[in-house]
Amino acid sequence: MYSLDSGKLLGTYIPDFIVEEKIIVELKVNSYLTQIDINQQRSYLRANMYEIAYLVNFGTNKLEIKRSIYTNDRKPFYIRVNPSSVRENSSSLIRGNLCSFTLMELLIIISLIALLAAIVLILFNPWQQIGKSYDVKRKHDLNELRKAYEDYYNDKGCYPTGNVICYDTPKEDKKGVGQGATLVGYSCNICGNEAAPPQFSSFSSYISRLSCDPEHSRKDYLYQYDPVPCPSWYRIYADLNIESDTESVDLGCPLGGCGLKYPPAPTPQYGYDYGVSNTNLEVSNVYNCIDSGNICNTCNTYDECIVDPGCPNKSKIYGSLGLCCVNNPGSCP
Repeated sequence: MYSLDSGKLLGTYIPDFIVEEKIIVELKVNSYLTQIDINQQRSYLRANMYEIAYLVNFGTNKLEIKRSIYTNDRKPFYIRVNPSSVRENSSSLIRGNLCSFTLMELLIIISLIALLAAIVLILFNPWQQIGKSYDVKRKHDLNELRKAYEDYYNDKGCYPTGNVICYDTPKEDKKGVGQGATLVGYSCNICGNEAAPPQFSSFSSYISRLSCDPEHSRKDYLYQYDPVPCPSWYRIYADLNIESDTESVDLGCPLGGCGLKYPPAPTPQYGYDYGVSNTNLEVSNVYNCIDSGNICNTCNTYDECIVDPGCPNKSKIYGSLGLCCVNNPGSCP
């Protein structure tokens, strides 16, 4: 091989990897890349049928990558390749110490890939980003429902009942037990992916398709309404992934602090982090947390629980005792 710059003989050059007979890759572990290294690869690229060459050096503090492109018209272009086409140049095996050197380089590559993957997971946390995108959709869905509800109310003088909006049968929310219990509302779940509600046709002109939680059937939008034939109030709740975002805190709903104060048994109180309503949302003023003995204890309001030394794990604060017990089996003796 000869240098493109000086014309001097550089010696025999053999690439480490070849991809689909189009791309060559050489790996280095040097303190820096020299011009001779670069010229060697360019000479080989020019003298053969290959079109793109990558020179990768792992020996510096920063990863060095040099790319050379050589086509008939000398214009850069993209090549699609199949990963299964990558092969190690078999002729490299005849070089006495190159085989072990290449193995060392491969180990370095694997280590670097693992390190980069860990950094990406830590810095970008893809699962958290997905959770945030779900929460954006939830908030948008609930606000779209609120607009449709107000249009419905303006026309009919009532908010929709569960038979109009829910895919399941509405349940009674009662304060107290037994014959002395007081009916305070009906509650049910909304999801357009399920069978249409029995009376949805009366609402379909306001919204063509009902919203559905992006993680249905693990989560659902909860609908609560006035327990009369012509409801005068409603509440719609969503269970967020980011349970203490700014809007949730502003609403008084962080960490599952909103929802049903008197849910049908055995559903625990609250458990939702965001909601829309034409009246006040039902919010918890009595949070619970897991103490150092792994027991659910009352810590009063959300703000008090966050600074309470008796709540060492701030990720285990809940909007109600029932939520704390359900999420931590054995913590409620």
